[in-house]
Amino acid sequence: MCIRKLLNILEMTDKEFYEVGLAELKTQLGPAYTDRFLRQFKPRSYDYTAERHKLLANQPDIDTIVDRIQQRKAAREAEERIKAQRVTAWRKGLLELTDIEICELGAKILVDKLHVHGSIGFLKHHFKRLSNAQSTDQPLPISDSNPDVIPPKRVPATETQD
Repeated sequence: MCIRKLLNILEMTDKEFYEVGLAELKTQLGPAYTDRFLRQFKPRSYDYTAERHKLLANQPDIDTIVDRIQQRKAAREAEERIKAQRVTAWRKGLLELTDIEICELGAKILVDKLHVHGSIGFLKHHFKRLSNAQSTDQPLPISDSNPDVIPPKRVPATETQD
């Protein structure tokens, strides 16, 4: 039976294809949606190439795009160097990190050590412990066994002279 239908399809004219397709669209979509569907496929009276050129007229050329990519890459690398220098200075006790830097560093340490899945498991367990047993005002005990985290040395505050 499938072979017979296949042979009929091979023998159909364009008009027959259209009639079968239209009937199927009306059955599946209904007349209103079939009409909306077909309106999208009527011939347009404009030159696509000219429209494309108008749309892309304000777009930068390839060389400009490449330059922007290289500038952004250099800016990201400079930012990463600055972050690394700040972490090094923190480890030497020369400065305090901001909350954002602490968060980024902690996330990096967890991901490096536990990978993404383990980091998520760590945080789930941490928040479960906080919600079950402790107030958020009381810090959890910190293990000294993690060599990646070195607590900063306290540097006495110096007064600035005017």
